[in-house]
Amino acid sequence: MPLPLSSRSRVALLILSAGAILPAALAGEGTLAIRVLNSKGAPVAGATVVASSPTQIGGARRLTTDARGQVRFIRLSPGGFSVQVEAAGLQAGGLKGVLVKVDQTTSADVVLPETAGATVVVSDTIHRLDVTTVTTGTQFTQADLTELPVGRDQLSTIALAPGVLGLPTNSTGSSANPGLIFGLNRTSGGSASGGANGARNNTYLIDGVDVTNPETGTGRTQLPPELIQVQDIKTGGITAEYTARAGLFSNVVTRSGGNEFSGGLSVQYRSPSLQNKPAPGRFDVSKRTTKDLNAWVLGPLVKDRLWFVVDAQKITDTVEVHPPASNALFAGESRTGTLADASKFFAKVTWQIADHDQASASFNRDPLKFDNLSNPNTRTNRGDQSQQGGTRYLITYSHQFENVVLDLRASRNKEENSTVALYSDLGPLNTLLSATPITGTQKNLGNSASQDIREDERTEFRADLTWLFKAAGSHTFKAGYQVGEESLNRSTGIAQGVSYESYINPVTWGGTAAYGGNVNSFKSKIVSAINANPALVASLKAAGFAPTGAGGAFLSTDLNAYVFNSANPSGGYASYRNVVESLNPSKPKMDKKGFYIQDQWQIGDFTFSPGVRFDDYTYVADDGTRLFHTGYNVAPRIGLTWDVRGDGRTKAYGYAGRYVDPIKLDMVRFTGSLTSSVTLEQAFIQNQWLTFNARGGKKTLDAVFADNFKLPKTDELRVGFSQELGEAWSADVAATWRRDYDIIEDFDITLFTDKAALESEARSVFGIGASPSAAQQHAIDLYRNLALDPSTFAGGGYSGAQNVARAKAGALNYMLANLPGAERKYRSLELTLNRKAVDHWSGFATLSFVNATGNSYSSGDAGRQGDNAQWDERLPYMNGRLAGSISWAFKAYGAYHWDSGLVVGANFLSYSGFAYARGISGGGLEAAPAVDQVDSSRQIHWTPRFYQLDVRVSYSRKLFGQVKGEVYADIFNILDRQGATGLSESNNLWSAAPVADSPYQYQAPRNVVVGARITF
Repeated sequence: MPLPLSSRSRVALLILSAGAILPAALAGEGTLAIRVLNSKGAPVAGATVVASSPTQIGGARRLTTDARGQVRFIRLSPGGFSVQVEAAGLQAGGLKGVLVKVDQTTSADVVLPETAGATVVVSDTIHRLDVTTVTTGTQFTQADLTELPVGRDQLSTIALAPGVLGLPTNSTGSSANPGLIFGLNRTSGGSASGGANGARNNTYLIDGVDVTNPETGTGRTQLPPELIQVQDIKTGGITAEYTARAGLFSNVVTRSGGNEFSGGLSVQYRSPSLQNKPAPGRFDVSKRTTKDLNAWVLGPLVKDRLWFVVDAQKITDTVEVHPPASNALFAGESRTGTLADASKFFAKVTWQIADHDQASASFNRDPLKFDNLSNPNTRTNRGDQSQQGGTRYLITYSHQFENVVLDLRASRNKEENSTVALYSDLGPLNTLLSATPITGTQKNLGNSASQDIREDERTEFRADLTWLFKAAGSHTFKAGYQVGEESLNRSTGIAQGVSYESYINPVTWGGTAAYGGNVNSFKSKIVSAINANPALVASLKAAGFAPTGAGGAFLSTDLNAYVFNSANPSGGYASYRNVVESLNPSKPKMDKKGFYIQDQWQIGDFTFSPGVRFDDYTYVADDGTRLFHTGYNVAPRIGLTWDVRGDGRTKAYGYAGRYVDPIKLDMVRFTGSLTSSVTLEQAFIQNQWLTFNARGGKKTLDAVFADNFKLPKTDELRVGFSQELGEAWSADVAATWRRDYDIIEDFDITLFTDKAALESEARSVFGIGASPSAAQQHAIDLYRNLALDPSTFAGGGYSGAQNVARAKAGALNYMLANLPGAERKYRSLELTLNRKAVDHWSGFATLSFVNATGNSYSSGDAGRQGDNAQWDERLPYMNGRLAGSISWAFKAYGAYHWDSGLVVGANFLSYSGFAYARGISGGGLEAAPAVDQVDSSRQIHWTPRFYQLDVRVSYSRKLFGQVKGEVYADIFNILDRQGATGLSESNNLWSAAPVADSPYQYQAPRNVVVGARITF
């Protein structure tokens, strides 16, 4: 039976000094530190300590204690270990169920009585604080993944972690990328249902391989739970050896095999018959069918030396979409959308070459098809099909010297991300513009026009060196170097070569504002193109239009009476089209290199963790031209922990650090597609298609980097206190301050260097006439003061004035630069309570309070803040609580085990709802307020409070021999709460008549997923 912790003659669980601590490699390994004492508390030298586990490559490890009675086992596979201790003249002792965690040190004192007798064994899992680390987060083991009602993907598991908010799957079968609660707000094109803007900066790894999508920042590579040894999720205080990015950090450590063969077969199924009907007024879009079949086997090729893992998985996931017949947008159409059609394969071999040398190689492939017909806001004829997934290779080698460990890692990740039109035979895309609501059939003619073939590639090499030494205390010093390349091979076009916008009836140039569309948005560019075409100028003059601009040039107002009345053969009256001039592949890339130094220095009960990262990025165009070189970005990170009582049960800690985010490949492509396909934007003027903008190719650069460009940064300050409460419980309280700054966007430099143009926008936004009131003049002055000196936009080998002139001449569209004064601030307080598995049950609960403020939503994805003055971050009304953020969140989970094999697990999530601002406008940014409120902070409203309870019931038993069977049922939203999760900020997406603050997204009804698993 377990021995009382209060007795010195029994086993005491204590944290060792930092000299016994070695940070694990990114592959996902841990450390076990044991100190052997006699009954008088004196260290026992020369004792033999053996650590063994079914998960450990190379079999049991054996070490002899030093003069201080200490041993440390490094490079251990995460999992449960047994420890046996023997010493001459002393009673043998041992531990069972010692849990070794990724990137953490599990420590214990083993006290050996002097009287002979039976071996003393503590048969309880050791769960104590790691008082040497400032990093916060959590880990989920294979057992956790079989007890709790979570989806069969790592994103669902992340949502359980403290400090993370992952939105539950909605009625269309989709959910947002999980993001940090302190750092969560929507993307620049988001909505009142929130979103994970910060998640664009997450880092996703599998066995140390970065599988983060280089364009979107999402984690697309998902492994079946049966392959996962542990998932390590870090949410704050991330030290220098890890990523530069500012979001959460998820590393999945896959299983390596064992000395006994094992494996299994699992099947999971969901059908419409296992889910409730939507409540009255909800939209019947949730009839989902899922089939998931997985088979795996692992074991030894050579016992204790060479192990293997093989896994194959097939997934199909579809949803029936039935918009109501009364919906004017869709006229009651129905169809089946594909959420996933995937066939996955994984293989891994691990080789213990010698006692101090280990190598591994792994491969996985995961092609995935899906379409957008599951989205009820997409008409069937506008359907797209996407192909994602690819192949990943990883080779690792590690060697342990006496006090030094060398890790080498090489990886290659190649992923497709292509989208094409499903129904290209329906004619070219033609969107009809109307000043009054029209049906979807009237508006959405032709196919989706999609034709976007992409392939992302990432190659990386990493070397890490870890050195243990003593100098004024104990040190664990790490240094590492990484080099790699990320590239995007893309070929874009338009299905059938052309897409249109047409007016549903003849419209005057001056009346286009009521219809919107591209002609209305790009009037200034169209007028410039007209003035550059002498024949067209003459034609307009002959038609009775008189130019009033300087030098006989047309102004936009001169054309107010011009009528778009030429019929488009595919419907409506022609106004705008996008036409492919040439198809060419483009492959811009980002070269990266970086290094870090990190120390973990312990003096007594204090552990000091100074470190610094240096990351260097070079952005290269597809023709080899170097677009921009950032130089080394310095990111210092420092932490301090205090083992308050010296017993490993109480910890106070603090952290201050900086994260520097490399921009994504979508923005590199934005600037570096110099040999790409060329598309022309044209307006139909005087019976001819007039080109006013060319995108791609060498004709027009979309954007260049400003010379003073800086990468986005996040500074984090975190303080906390952790306490063990008895044998089962522990509590933690942490306060976090974060600030995002040096936020980037693409600028329309012709606007932001021209006070007259800024005044013109102010007059348009606020409807100001020739004689402004005092409030209107104040608004005009605010807009005029947004003007930036042209020197701000020097870049690409040109001065700022030259770039402005190039932009006005149509030779340059945008400039990538930092938004002046843009920032986001987050303050959070988080309370967490953990219970380890004791007396049949374990659990967790956390309560987070958040205050998120700022003046920018931009996340480096070509948003609108650099395009229009009305959303400029320096305007007073842009500042305030961030739309898309929350004010509080509560989550909890737990599991109870019966000896019969019955297990019940549950997850509960509740949060405040999302902040949003009414009157949302283009690009996901709220419209400007009334002119007399321009000095007021953003006015925020809230979506309804959310809560949901999910439950898993499972039963397992031995069938025969080593064969075990399990059945389970996951009941999601067991309370069948179908509350609104999104409110429209401007209109109801399901109604012909706009209705602000009306729900457009709901929780999915109660649904059940059943599964079975056979293992051996």
